[in-house]
Amino acid sequence: MGLEQVAALEGHGDRVWQLSWSPTVLRLISASGDKSIREWRPAAEADGAAESAAWACVATVDEAHSRTVRTVAFNPDGRVFASGSFDATVGIWERDPAKGLECVASLEGHENEVKSVAWSASGTLLATCSRDKSVWIWEVVGDDEYECNCVLQEHTQDVKMVQWHPSADVLASASYDDTVKIWREEDADWFCSETLSGHTSTVWAIDFDATGNMLATVSDDRSLRIWRQEQQGSSSGRYQPLVVVPDHHSRTIFSVSWSKHHSLIATASGDNSIKIARLVDKPGEAPHVDVLATVPNAHGLNDINCVVWCPIEEHQWLLATAGDDGVVRIWRFSE
Repeated sequence: MGLEQVAALEGHGDRVWQLSWSPTVLRLISASGDKSIREWRPAAEADGAAESAAWACVATVDEAHSRTVRTVAFNPDGRVFASGSFDATVGIWERDPAKGLECVASLEGHENEVKSVAWSASGTLLATCSRDKSVWIWEVVGDDEYECNCVLQEHTQDVKMVQWHPSADVLASASYDDTVKIWREEDADWFCSETLSGHTSTVWAIDFDATGNMLATVSDDRSLRIWRQEQQGSSSGRYQPLVVVPDHHSRTIFSVSWSKHHSLIATASGDNSIKIARLVDKPGEAPHVDVLATVPNAHGLNDINCVVWCPIEEHQWLLATAGDDGVVRIWRFSE
């Protein structure tokens, strides 16, 4: 049982902040402090190439933004992706057969650094968040056309991440104000339906399980928390604390990814390690988290900024990480 490194992808000239897997083919994009976006895949000809094949950078957009590219996310069909930057803009990118990756729209409105972008399950809504303390929801209204649906301003500090429910139009946001907020729509208006409090420092990252009934949150307080809806299977049920794992890492936990296929939870930290864990929730037992594998110094003596499971069922045991060493690493987990 453990994580085996499949590939170490070098090319960025600064730290790599975030990664996003294509939901349809074995492909990965990365966002970096060098202001570029890179696309990676196994070097073999076919998109279905073996995951163990040599990986290569197949596209690079230098100066994708005028400042650090902080976040990237493929939409649900993998045709386009969004990027967010410290230049306060959001880019929408498509692949042109002749030109390669092309920016087809630029969304402006945030007053400060964009920290996270996320697409709804339907692909019709895009959420963005910023150091300006706001969450924006954009609606896709036509080919390469986006309109701001609403601006949500209930966080009191920098908003670090947004994440959509895997099937419903329910949005979670994590903030420097130590809280997670859940946003829902009613009568065409978005509102904060609940605030999840319990973390004692910045909440850096959040992720839903495959059903959306549960939510994992990680923080500068070094804890992993699991929240569960009171009404299982309802997109309107309130989330309640289920498990708290104090000191899950020895330093800030920057990223969490809850696999939608095998339910394992991966975390990455400023302690330079990756952990793979499983929630155990059996009748007659108190819910708890078992750690299945730990990789110390996974990016040398560098913070690990992002960890994400591959969403493609065929490649569900693949994991990607990004760190301050400027390297993207691909891993395979085996039980």
